[in-house]
Amino acid sequence: MNMSNKTLNKISSFFLNLKSQPMTVVLFLCASFSVIILFLMLFFVAREGALAFSQFGSDLFFGMQWDLESNLFGGFPLLYGSLMVTFGALIIAIPVGVCTAIFVSEVLPFYLRDPIKSIIELLASIPSVIYGFIGLLVVVPFIASTFGIVSGQTALTSSLILSIMTIPTIVSVSGEIISAVPKNYKEAALGLGATKWETIKSVVLPISKSGILASIMLGFGRAVGETIAVSMISGNQAHVASSYLDAVYTIPSFIAIHMGEAPVGSVEYSALFGLGLILLIITFIVNTLADIVVKRGVQP
Repeated sequence: MNMSNKTLNKISSFFLNLKSQPMTVVLFLCASFSVIILFLMLFFVAREGALAFSQFGSDLFFGMQWDLESNLFGGFPLLYGSLMVTFGALIIAIPVGVCTAIFVSEVLPFYLRDPIKSIIELLASIPSVIYGFIGLLVVVPFIASTFGIVSGQTALTSSLILSIMTIPTIVSVSGEIISAVPKNYKEAALGLGATKWETIKSVVLPISKSGILASIMLGFGRAVGETIAVSMISGNQAHVASSYLDAVYTIPSFIAIHMGEAPVGSVEYSALFGLGLILLIITFIVNTLADIVVKRGVQP
Protein backbone atom coordinates (compact mmCIF):
# COMPACT_ATOMS: atom_id res chain seq x y z
CA MET A 1 0.00 0.00 0.00
CA ASN A 2 2.79 2.40 0.87
CA MET A 3 4.49 1.75 -2.45
CA SER A 4 1.26 2.32 -4.38
CA ASN A 5 0.59 5.54 -2.48
CA LYS A 6 4.09 6.78 -3.23
CA THR A 7 3.61 5.97 -6.90
CA LEU A 8 0.28 7.78 -7.01
CA ASN A 9 1.81 10.79 -5.28
CA LYS A 10 4.65 10.90 -7.80
CA ILE A 11 2.20 10.68 -10.71
CA SER A 12 -0.04 13.40 -9.27
CA SER A 13 2.93 15.70 -8.60
CA PHE A 14 4.17 15.08 -12.14
CA PHE A 15 0.87 16.20 -13.67
CA LEU A 16 0.68 19.18 -11.31
CA ASN A 17 4.08 20.26 -12.59
CA LEU A 18 2.80 19.91 -16.12
CA LYS A 19 -0.05 22.33 -15.39
CA SER A 20 2.26 24.90 -13.86
CA GLN A 21 4.84 24.80 -16.66
CA PRO A 22 3.38 25.23 -20.18
CA MET A 23 6.67 24.41 -21.94
CA THR A 24 6.84 21.14 -20.04
CA VAL A 25 3.37 20.30 -21.34
CA VAL A 26 4.49 20.90 -24.93
CA LEU A 27 7.58 18.71 -24.51
CA PHE A 28 5.52 16.01 -22.80
CA LEU A 29 3.01 15.98 -25.67
CA CYS A 30 5.82 15.76 -28.25
CA ALA A 31 7.42 12.85 -26.40
CA SER A 32 4.05 11.12 -26.01
CA PHE A 33 3.29 11.63 -29.69
CA SER A 34 6.57 9.93 -30.67
CA VAL A 35 5.85 6.94 -28.44
CA ILE A 36 2.28 6.68 -29.78
CA ILE A 37 3.52 6.76 -33.39
CA LEU A 38 5.99 3.97 -32.63
CA PHE A 39 3.34 1.72 -31.12
CA LEU A 40 0.93 2.48 -33.95
CA MET A 41 3.60 1.44 -36.46
CA LEU A 42 4.21 -1.80 -34.57
CA PHE A 43 0.47 -2.45 -34.34
CA PHE A 44 -0.10 -1.75 -38.04
CA VAL A 45 2.74 -3.96 -39.27
CA ALA A 46 1.84 -6.76 -36.83
CA ARG A 47 -1.84 -6.60 -37.83
CA GLU A 48 -1.07 -6.80 -41.54
CA GLY A 49 1.38 -9.65 -40.99
CA ALA A 50 -0.89 -11.62 -38.64
CA LEU A 51 -2.37 -13.74 -41.45
CA ALA A 52 1.06 -14.99 -42.55
CA PHE A 53 2.21 -15.69 -39.00
CA SER A 54 -1.00 -17.60 -38.24
CA GLN A 55 -0.68 -19.77 -41.36
CA PHE A 56 3.07 -20.34 -41.50
CA GLY A 57 4.35 -19.59 -38.01
CA SER A 58 8.06 -20.21 -37.67
CA ASP A 59 8.36 -21.09 -41.39
CA LEU A 60 8.33 -17.37 -42.09
CA PHE A 61 11.60 -17.24 -40.12
CA PHE A 62 13.17 -20.59 -40.99
CA GLY A 63 11.54 -21.63 -44.28
CA MET A 64 14.03 -22.09 -47.10
CA GLN A 65 11.86 -21.31 -50.14
CA TRP A 66 9.63 -18.43 -51.26
CA ASP A 67 7.30 -19.72 -53.98
CA LEU A 68 3.88 -18.19 -54.68
CA GLU A 69 2.66 -21.13 -56.78
CA SER A 70 3.47 -23.65 -54.04
CA ASN A 71 2.20 -21.28 -51.33
CA LEU A 72 5.61 -21.36 -49.63
CA PHE A 73 6.78 -18.24 -47.81
CA GLY A 74 10.13 -19.01 -46.22
CA GLY A 75 12.12 -15.96 -45.23
CA PHE A 76 15.35 -17.54 -43.98
CA PRO A 77 17.38 -16.93 -47.20
CA LEU A 78 16.32 -13.27 -47.04
CA LEU A 79 17.18 -12.95 -43.35
CA TYR A 80 20.49 -14.73 -43.98
CA GLY A 81 21.28 -12.40 -46.86
CA SER A 82 20.49 -9.31 -44.78
CA LEU A 83 22.69 -10.42 -41.89
CA MET A 84 25.47 -11.61 -44.19
CA VAL A 85 25.70 -8.29 -46.00
CA THR A 86 25.37 -6.29 -42.78
CA PHE A 87 28.09 -8.17 -40.89
CA GLY A 88 30.37 -7.96 -43.92
CA ALA A 89 29.86 -4.19 -43.96
CA LEU A 90 30.59 -3.92 -40.24
CA ILE A 91 33.81 -5.93 -40.56
CA ILE A 92 35.04 -3.19 -42.89
CA ALA A 93 33.36 -0.18 -41.26
CA ILE A 94 34.27 -0.84 -37.60
CA PRO A 95 38.09 -0.61 -37.83
CA VAL A 96 37.96 2.21 -40.41
CA GLY A 97 35.30 4.16 -38.51
CA VAL A 98 36.85 3.79 -35.04
CA CYS A 99 40.37 4.60 -36.27
CA THR A 100 39.04 7.62 -38.13
CA ALA A 101 37.18 8.81 -35.03
CA ILE A 102 40.36 8.49 -32.93
CA PHE A 103 42.42 10.30 -35.56
CA VAL A 104 39.96 13.17 -35.94
CA SER A 105 39.31 13.59 -32.21
CA GLU A 106 42.81 13.09 -30.81
CA VAL A 107 45.42 13.57 -33.52
CA LEU A 108 44.22 16.22 -35.95
CA PRO A 109 44.92 19.89 -35.09
CA PHE A 110 41.91 21.69 -33.63
CA TYR A 111 41.45 23.96 -36.66
CA LEU A 112 41.04 20.92 -38.94
CA ARG A 113 38.70 18.84 -36.79
CA ASP A 114 35.42 20.60 -37.54
CA PRO A 115 35.94 20.78 -41.34
CA ILE A 116 36.92 17.09 -41.50
CA LYS A 117 33.93 16.12 -39.33
CA SER A 118 31.62 18.07 -41.62
CA ILE A 119 33.02 16.34 -44.69
CA ILE A 120 32.58 12.90 -43.09
CA GLU A 121 29.03 13.70 -42.00
CA LEU A 122 28.22 14.80 -45.55
CA LEU A 123 28.66 11.18 -46.59
CA ALA A 124 25.57 10.35 -44.54
CA SER A 125 23.49 12.92 -46.44
CA ILE A 126 24.20 11.48 -49.89
CA PRO A 127 21.07 9.71 -51.24
CA SER A 128 21.20 5.93 -51.18
CA VAL A 129 20.50 5.69 -54.91
CA ILE A 130 23.75 7.58 -55.61
CA TYR A 131 25.68 4.95 -53.67
CA GLY A 132 23.83 2.35 -55.73
CA PHE A 133 24.86 4.01 -58.99
CA ILE A 134 28.49 4.22 -57.85
CA GLY A 135 28.42 0.57 -56.84
CA LEU A 136 26.81 -0.47 -60.10
CA LEU A 137 29.19 1.47 -62.35
CA VAL A 138 32.45 1.18 -60.39
CA VAL A 139 32.46 -1.54 -57.73
CA VAL A 140 30.48 -4.22 -59.61
CA PRO A 141 32.86 -4.31 -62.63
CA PHE A 142 35.86 -4.15 -60.29
CA ILE A 143 34.68 -7.17 -58.27
CA ALA A 144 33.86 -9.12 -61.44
CA SER A 145 37.28 -8.50 -63.01
CA THR A 146 39.24 -8.99 -59.78
CA PHE A 147 37.73 -12.36 -58.87
CA GLY A 148 37.02 -13.58 -62.42
CA ILE A 149 33.28 -14.03 -61.98
CA VAL A 150 30.46 -13.40 -64.46
CA SER A 151 28.62 -10.79 -62.39
CA GLY A 152 29.99 -8.50 -59.72
CA GLN A 153 26.55 -8.10 -58.12
CA THR A 154 27.44 -10.04 -55.00
CA ALA A 155 27.24 -9.92 -51.22
CA LEU A 156 30.80 -8.55 -51.16
CA THR A 157 29.83 -5.62 -53.37
CA SER A 158 26.87 -4.83 -51.13
CA SER A 159 29.05 -5.05 -48.02
CA LEU A 160 31.61 -2.64 -49.50
CA ILE A 161 29.00 -0.02 -50.37
CA LEU A 162 27.19 -0.49 -47.07
CA SER A 163 30.44 -0.05 -45.16
CA ILE A 164 30.94 3.36 -46.80
CA MET A 165 27.37 4.30 -45.82
CA THR A 166 27.87 3.09 -42.25
CA ILE A 167 31.24 4.72 -41.53
CA PRO A 168 29.81 8.25 -40.95
CA THR A 169 27.52 6.93 -38.19
CA ILE A 170 30.38 5.18 -36.39
CA VAL A 171 32.75 8.13 -36.82
CA SER A 172 30.19 10.69 -35.66
CA VAL A 173 29.04 8.87 -32.51
CA SER A 174 32.46 7.49 -31.56
CA GLY A 175 34.09 10.86 -32.16
CA GLU A 176 31.70 12.62 -29.81
CA ILE A 177 32.29 10.03 -27.10
CA ILE A 178 36.07 10.18 -27.48
CA SER A 179 36.02 13.99 -27.39
CA ALA A 180 34.02 13.86 -24.16
CA VAL A 181 36.81 12.06 -22.24
CA PRO A 182 37.93 14.50 -19.48
CA LYS A 183 41.14 16.35 -20.34
CA ASN A 184 42.54 15.91 -16.84
CA TYR A 185 42.60 12.13 -17.37
CA LYS A 186 44.71 12.52 -20.49
CA GLU A 187 46.92 15.17 -18.90
CA ALA A 188 47.52 12.91 -15.90
CA ALA A 189 48.61 10.05 -18.17
CA LEU A 190 50.92 12.33 -20.12
CA GLY A 191 52.30 13.71 -16.89
CA LEU A 192 53.21 10.20 -15.76
CA GLY A 193 55.32 9.76 -18.89
CA ALA A 194 52.87 8.04 -21.23
CA THR A 195 53.15 8.83 -24.92
CA LYS A 196 50.23 10.14 -26.98
CA TRP A 197 49.39 6.68 -28.33
CA GLU A 198 49.78 5.03 -24.93
CA THR A 199 47.33 7.59 -23.52
CA ILE A 200 44.84 6.82 -26.28
CA LYS A 201 45.21 3.06 -25.76
CA SER A 202 45.21 2.99 -21.94
CA VAL A 203 42.98 5.96 -21.05
CA VAL A 204 40.81 7.22 -23.92
CA LEU A 205 39.64 3.90 -25.39
CA PRO A 206 38.77 2.17 -22.06
CA ILE A 207 36.70 5.17 -20.97
CA SER A 208 34.89 5.54 -24.30
CA LYS A 209 34.47 1.83 -25.14
CA SER A 210 30.75 1.76 -24.30
CA GLY A 211 30.06 4.69 -26.61
CA ILE A 212 32.11 3.11 -29.39
CA LEU A 213 30.18 -0.13 -28.99
CA ALA A 214 26.92 1.83 -29.13
CA SER A 215 28.04 3.50 -32.37
CA ILE A 216 28.72 0.06 -33.85
CA MET A 217 25.24 -1.11 -32.91
CA LEU A 218 23.71 2.02 -34.43
CA GLY A 219 25.77 1.36 -37.54
CA PHE A 220 24.29 -2.14 -37.63
CA GLY A 221 20.80 -0.65 -37.49
CA ARG A 222 21.71 1.71 -40.34
CA ALA A 223 23.08 -1.07 -42.52
CA VAL A 224 20.45 -3.76 -41.96
CA GLY A 225 17.63 -1.50 -43.14
CA GLU A 226 19.25 -0.18 -46.32
CA THR A 227 17.13 -0.83 -49.41
CA ILE A 228 17.79 0.94 -52.69
CA ALA A 229 21.58 0.76 -52.86
CA VAL A 230 21.64 -2.92 -51.89
CA SER A 231 18.88 -3.90 -54.30
CA MET A 232 20.90 -2.40 -57.18
CA ILE A 233 24.15 -4.29 -56.50
CA SER A 234 23.36 -7.48 -54.53
CA GLY A 235 22.12 -9.65 -57.42
CA ASN A 236 18.72 -10.30 -55.78
CA GLN A 237 18.72 -14.09 -55.59
CA ALA A 238 16.81 -15.64 -52.69
CA HIS A 239 19.11 -18.47 -51.61
CA VAL A 240 21.57 -19.19 -48.82
CA ALA A 241 24.84 -17.91 -50.26
CA SER A 242 27.90 -20.09 -49.75
CA SER A 243 30.36 -17.18 -50.03
CA TYR A 244 30.52 -13.42 -50.38
CA LEU A 245 31.00 -13.83 -54.13
CA ASP A 246 27.43 -15.11 -54.49
CA ALA A 247 24.38 -12.99 -55.15
CA VAL A 248 22.01 -12.48 -52.22
CA TYR A 249 18.59 -11.03 -51.49
CA THR A 250 17.98 -8.87 -48.41
CA ILE A 251 14.68 -8.34 -46.62
CA PRO A 252 14.36 -4.59 -47.37
CA SER A 253 15.15 -5.11 -51.07
CA PHE A 254 12.73 -8.03 -51.34
CA ILE A 255 9.90 -6.05 -49.74
CA ALA A 256 10.54 -2.99 -51.91
CA ILE A 257 10.51 -5.00 -55.15
CA HIS A 258 7.57 -7.32 -54.41
CA MET A 259 5.20 -5.14 -52.40
CA GLY A 260 3.88 -3.32 -55.47
CA GLU A 261 2.85 -6.61 -57.11
CA ALA A 262 1.25 -8.26 -54.07
CA PRO A 263 -2.59 -8.03 -53.97
CA VAL A 264 -3.76 -6.21 -50.86
CA GLY A 265 -5.07 -8.67 -48.28
CA SER A 266 -3.44 -11.70 -49.88
CA VAL A 267 -1.18 -14.15 -48.10
CA GLU A 268 1.82 -12.80 -50.02
CA TYR A 269 0.93 -9.26 -48.91
CA SER A 270 0.72 -10.42 -45.29
CA ALA A 271 3.97 -12.37 -45.57
CA LEU A 272 5.79 -9.26 -46.79
CA PHE A 273 4.51 -7.37 -43.77
CA GLY A 274 5.71 -10.29 -41.65
CA LEU A 275 9.20 -9.81 -43.08
CA GLY A 276 8.91 -6.11 -42.29
CA LEU A 277 8.00 -6.95 -38.70
CA ILE A 278 11.06 -9.22 -38.43
CA LEU A 279 13.27 -6.39 -39.68
CA LEU A 280 11.61 -3.91 -37.32
CA ILE A 281 12.14 -6.21 -34.34
CA ILE A 282 15.83 -6.70 -35.23
CA THR A 283 16.36 -2.93 -35.52
CA PHE A 284 14.47 -2.28 -32.29
CA ILE A 285 16.54 -4.84 -30.39
CA VAL A 286 19.82 -3.44 -31.70
CA ASN A 287 18.88 0.16 -30.89
CA THR A 288 17.70 -0.87 -27.41
CA LEU A 289 20.97 -2.67 -26.75
CA ALA A 290 22.87 0.41 -27.91
CA ASP A 291 20.89 2.58 -25.50
CA ILE A 292 21.56 0.17 -22.61
CA VAL A 293 25.27 0.10 -23.41
CA VAL A 294 25.46 3.90 -23.41
CA LYS A 295 23.61 4.18 -20.12
CA ARG A 296 25.90 1.64 -18.46
CA GLY A 297 28.90 3.47 -19.81
CA VAL A 298 27.92 6.83 -18.31
CA GLN A 299 27.15 5.44 -14.86
CA PRO A 300 29.66 6.56 -12.21
